[in-house]
Amino acid sequence: MVAVTVLLAATAATFFLDLGSSGAMNEQTPQAAFTFDYEAGSPDSLTIEHRSGDSIRTGSLYVTVSGASTDNGQHAFTSLTGAPAAGSKITAGTRATFSAASLDLSDATVTVNWRSPNNERSIQLATWNAP
Repeated sequence: MVAVTVLLAATAATFFLDLGSSGAMNEQTPQAAFTFDYEAGSPDSLTIEHRSGDSIRTGSLYVTVSGASTDNGQHAFTSLTGAPAAGSKITAGTRATFSAASLDLSDATVTVNWRSPNNERSIQLATWNAP
């Protein structure tokens, strides 16, 4: 009888207090596919396109660049040319371009990363390696 009462109380608390709908336990990592279109030039540019999968809040995405001539490090997705504004979502077909003055990506690696809203975890969604 005590076990049934405890079970009913826990179920009611979860339902009425909405404990199960938010927080890290139910936080879902997005599943999305990205493509990269590299254009060598002066400067180089790399267009990143969300091809399919879940829509993702732009504030949760960032791009990491390593091995480039300049601008290595983390960049907010919203800082890329053509990216949707902060607070909006990217969906299939959304494109944004990474480019900067004197940028040489010929030896670079670029990753698209997702960060959880509470900043507790981050995962890599896609990687591009220079040809």
